[in-house]
This record gives sequence, structure tokens and C-alpha cells, in this order.
Amino acid sequence: MISTVCWGCKRLAEIVHTDHLGFDYCADCAPVPREVGAIQFLLATPPFEKGDRVECRTGAEIYEGIGTVEDMSFDFEHGGSIVYPAFLVKIDEPANEYSPAEGWWNEVCLTKVAEK
Repeated sequence: MISTVCWGCKRLAEIVHTDHLGFDYCADCAPVPREVGAIQFLLATPPFEKGDRVECRTGAEIYEGIGTVEDMSFDFEHGGSIVYPAFLVKIDEPANEYSPAEGWWNEVCLTKVAEK
């Protein structure tokens, strides 16, 4: 790393990024990579938040009941992906005795319902 004048703040600083035009940037002024910006957007705009009341359907077809969103995950382990997160829902109004008490569902399997 070289200390030189940053194109963004015009201070003498350690350069961490040089763009395709040859402009140098310090850590404070370096542009956010597109991938990071996309992840920040996905994290800032989830379709459901903790505490939302939702109707759950397995495979978007089989009605399981109504519950409350407890958590969100992008992990494949929970059925999520980098673009489509999974939501942990605790069901308090099960459809029948075979409905799970809680589970991970994707956005397509959930529908917001009015508060009690």
C-alpha cells in the first residue's frame, strides 16, 4: 500500500483502491463493490421482519397455520439463499395437529396477515 493523495477526500492517505480511470482512494472514500451494495440492499429490504404475523404454507400450497416471524436467514441450511432469505416462524394457530410448531419458510410460502 502506498500513501498518496486520495481522489475523494484530497488527504495524504494509504491507498486501498484504484478505479479503472486510475484514481486512487483511501479506505474512507473507496467505493463499495457492487456485490456488497447488493447484499446491503437485500439486508435493508426484507419482505418480513421479526414480529410480523404470517400465514404459512408448505410448498406454497399446504396450509400449516398462522404464526410470528422470529428470525431471518440467508443460509442454505435453513432453506434460504443469497437472494431469497428463509424466515423462522413460530406457529401459534396451527392448521391441524400435524402442523409443525415452528419452521423455516421462504417468502413465497408466507403471507402477511392482520394483527390479532
